[in-house]
Amino acid sequence: MRFFLVRHGQTTANVSGVFYGSTDLSLSPQGIGQSRRVAGYLSGVSFGRTIVSQLQRSQQTARLVVPAGAELHVDSRLNELDFGEWEMRHFSDIEKESPASWQRWMDDWQNATPDGGEAFSHFAARVRQAADETGKQRENTDTLIVAHQGVLSLMLATWLGMPVEAMWHFPFGHDAYTVVDNQAGFWVLRVFNGRSVWQTEE
Repeated sequence: MRFFLVRHGQTTANVSGVFYGSTDLSLSPQGIGQSRRVAGYLSGVSFGRTIVSQLQRSQQTARLVVPAGAELHVDSRLNELDFGEWEMRHFSDIEKESPASWQRWMDDWQNATPDGGEAFSHFAARVRQAADETGKQRENTDTLIVAHQGVLSLMLATWLGMPVEAMWHFPFGHDAYTVVDNQAGFWVLRVFNGRSVWQTEE
């Protein structure tokens, strides 16, 4: 079984460098162009299943990659972390206005919670549950997953048997795709941030 992981195309928030996860932004013109490039790279792949988060930037990207009319399977567990009161704010402003909360996050991000947001432990649990269930699919088909940086990096670390903190080793590009094979429960990373036309192995 083969999985193609694609991070949604860029939004205006990605450019401005603010925290955002649950804020439901659409793709920027640049993000649309990035997604179309990924579509070109993967044009030779016939996806048997496409899984996306609830957020429009993920679904919009998927619609640009898969053929028109293809069904999207929405899984809310693939939503990005909800940063609560930190949404759409720059870290420098959070540090200045909520220094104690910011310091807790910097000191222990795995156990801290953004003000009014989602605990990282809850985020990690739902993403790992989705990764485990998706990885156990029995269909011998190519599956496309379009989601977010935090989700995809944690999903990949889970499949590769790595600890949660290993997610920081996988910076997914907005204009690229990643390929992971599940060979009878043994996971193999084939491509990371590929930016060329995918050639199916014979």
